[in-house]
Amino acid sequence: MGVKEEVYEQILEILKNAKFPINTMDELIAALPEGLETTCMIGDVEVTAREAQSLVTEKDFPFKDAKQVADLLIERAGL
Repeated sequence: MGVKEEVYEQILEILKNAKFPINTMDELIAALPEGLETTCMIGDVEVTAREAQSLVTEKDFPFKDAKQVADLLIERAGL
C-alpha cells in the first residue's frame, strides 16, 4: 500500500465514529478522538490534526462522510 492509501485509511479509521454531516471546523475537531492532538502517520512523519487544520477552510463544509474529508485532505496535502 502506498503512502496515499495509508493516509486515506488512517483518516477513515480516525473518523469511523464521527456523526455526519459535519458542518463546521468545531464539529470536525470534536469528531476527532483526541481533538487537534489526533495524529496520522505519513511515512515516518507524525502529523497532528492541528498541523493539518490549515488544509480545511469554512467553504469546505459540510462534509457528508469520512471519505469526503479524506479526499480533501489528501488532495490539499499533495499526496
